[in-house]
Amino acid sequence: MGKRIKDEFTGLRISRQYRYQLRMKRENRCIICGEPAVTKWKCLKHMVKARERQRKKLGLRRRLHNALSYRLQRDARDR
Repeated sequence: MGKRIKDEFTGLRISRQYRYQLRMKRENRCIICGEPAVTKWKCLKHMVKARERQRKKLGLRRRLHNALSYRLQRDARDR
């Protein structure tokens, strides 16, 4: 087993997963996969997945092409 992590989240009475998410957020990484985040919490891949999941859940058909996730996706594709 590896070394125990000692930081500001160690003594808190919260779940392991939430503690992991807080550490990832502090380091500006995606709270799901650990990749560098493009917003506060998520990488581009998980932003797009969340957007599409929300569209399906709400039954939306129109796309807001000026939304942040679309702009970041377009920029990444153009690079």
